[in-house]
Amino acid sequence: MSIIHRMTVRARHDRSNRLGQCLARLHEVGRDIPGCERLRVFSLRSDPLIWQVEGQWRSAAARDAFLGSEGLRRVLAQAINEGLFTHLECGMELQQQVA
Repeated sequence: MSIIHRMTVRARHDRSNRLGQCLARLHEVGRDIPGCERLRVFSLRSDPLIWQVEGQWRSAAARDAFLGSEGLRRVLAQAINEGLFTHLECGMELQQQVA
């Protein structure tokens, strides 16, 4: 079983590109976490102000290591300090492995 964790972030109108650059640094953070199967950062085609960060983890411990990491804190602190977004929402789902 793997765990999918999503963050949805809504950029300020004139800050979407900068928010995307900031969030892209999370790829490095995910690479450094054992148990990270995939980490994607992308904007929605239907609304370019909406950014998704989607991580797939082998375990809850791996996901929690990412969520508690200094790297994630630094990226989010930068986005807050620069006023890049207006809304952040998180969600999670379990995905069964098919044998």
